[in-house]
Amino acid sequence: MKKFVLSLLLLLATTSQLAAYTFQEAVDKFVSHSSLRYASVGVNVIDLDSAKTIASYRPEQANITASTMKTVVSSAALGLLGPHFRFETPVYLDGDIIDDCFKGLIIVRGMGDPTLGSVFLPCQANIVDEIIDALRARNINKVEAVIYCDDNYYSYPYYDEDWDVGDLAYDYGAAVHALNFHDNLMSVSCSLDNRGRVSTFSITPPVPGVKVISRCRPNRERRNVTPYLDYSVPALIFTGESAVRNIQNTYANPTPAPMLADSIARALRTNGIEYKEPEGTVSANVEKRSLLVLHKSPELTEIITSLLDRSDNMFAHALLRAIGAREWEVMHLNAMPSDLDRIGVAAVKRWLELQGVNSDPLFMRDGSGLARGNKASVSFFGDMLTMMAHRRFDGVRLSDLMPKAAGRAGKTLKENPLSDQIVLKSGSMRHVQCYVGYYPAEEPRYAFAVLVNNFTCSQASIREQIGTFLCNLFEGK
Repeated sequence: MKKFVLSLLLLLATTSQLAAYTFQEAVDKFVSHSSLRYASVGVNVIDLDSAKTIASYRPEQANITASTMKTVVSSAALGLLGPHFRFETPVYLDGDIIDDCFKGLIIVRGMGDPTLGSVFLPCQANIVDEIIDALRARNINKVEAVIYCDDNYYSYPYYDEDWDVGDLAYDYGAAVHALNFHDNLMSVSCSLDNRGRVSTFSITPPVPGVKVISRCRPNRERRNVTPYLDYSVPALIFTGESAVRNIQNTYANPTPAPMLADSIARALRTNGIEYKEPEGTVSANVEKRSLLVLHKSPELTEIITSLLDRSDNMFAHALLRAIGAREWEVMHLNAMPSDLDRIGVAAVKRWLELQGVNSDPLFMRDGSGLARGNKASVSFFGDMLTMMAHRRFDGVRLSDLMPKAAGRAGKTLKENPLSDQIVLKSGSMRHVQCYVGYYPAEEPRYAFAVLVNNFTCSQASIREQIGTFLCNLFEGK
């Protein structure tokens, strides 16, 4: 009898744990949590076959999106640029080849490619190696030239003006230049003296012209150091108080063009090509200019897969600028304007409208979601995700490029088989946690959007709550 009762209790407990919720019941259970009492919450679940909402909570309320905005720019890029789009970076020889010696200018023309020298796409062609190979193919063994990395295709500012100035020095705040290199990141190591000033510093890879400055006050009991970028010097500046004598970290590079030029010069010497800079001024001569290399980035689908997986702000914002540049050039205009981001946003919204998606609930400031001014309603995401679920771009869907849930939404979902069946894009910043995605991964039947702002629990706790919600939402369906 005791064994029967025990078995019955275990069966009831198991049944309770696996109790199926309706879609709306799962939503109601999630939004009733005490940590969301004062929060701004939006939830939308869509049946993709009928394109109808099957469960929701405050679907029209606009909330901060964080990095879920990357799905918007990725979708528009697929539609406007095409899945096989590649950034192109031409490299020119401008001068004379005398015997085996080239004299003049080596010009690298930046055209907005965010992937040049990226450590996150190691299988792509390396532009520095391509230059070396192309010089050898022309039997050039000596170079007496200025290496000019042209960063003028985009106008200053290189960062979006809606980004918080406090984010710009960090690795996630790297700006988008016309000529980007090594993910626009630099590893900095510096030593401080007893006054808190920099005594020595090193930057890897080297970035000629960039200074490292400390304005820290020495403090033996605490460390509160804040980095800032000064584009005018250019310099990485530390302020605050420091109990340590050494600082080592990865920061945004304010001038990637000199980093690339220096990398090319060092590679020439390393690969047995004699290199020296010419004395005096070297003038450009278009009549003597010839194409040495036309570097091509990976295809857009590979770029989007990488940026969605790693939530790369620089890659995502580079797509917005590429969209804006395309729009500007279609109008047959020359110099890129300083408000290229605004032009890109307008192009994205027009494209969405042409696809039948109402863009009124979309308040887009950049391509990455880094600006807190980026807001949208879950009804907008529902409409966009539904549209993208039914659109293939040469056979590719947005859902094919999105990462699986895995460990992105708490322990409960991570340990559930559903983690391999849900694809999603997360977004987080202070007091913001958001997810948009599809289920099941291979042939999506449902789309969902969850935007939560101003919760009162920890970031880890809200991720766990949302992960549990997704389990409740799709368990058994």
